Amino acid sequence: DLDGEGCGPGMMYTNLVVSHLMRAGIECFTGLHVEGGNNWHVYFDKLQRADVMIVIMTPAFFKSVPCFHEQLEARKNGLQVIPLLFQLEENGNPPGAVEGGGAKWSEA
Repeated sequence: DLDGEGCGPGMMYTNLVVSHLMRAGIECFTGLHVEGGNNWHVYFDKLQRADVMIVIMTPAFFKSVPCFHEQLEARKNGLQVIPLLFQLEENGNPPGAVEGGGAKWSEA
């Protein structure tokens, strides 16, 4: 599994987006920049200096406790969160969609 157990292709999509942004001269920081097993507080420190968080929306995003905490921290720091839909659920619904609206999150 390229991006960790249960993550799906989200990190590949992230790599694609980051590559394009960096070629355009836009500075980026992602979980791809933190080696496995290293202190993830580095990521949260970077969030405090960011202006925007781009969220790669896949079904795995809503099953990931780390993703939940990352976007929650971004919102606490007043970042504009921009969702990019990359993958639908197997039933064709947007990831995280629940009956009546809203989104079903992993329990953190």
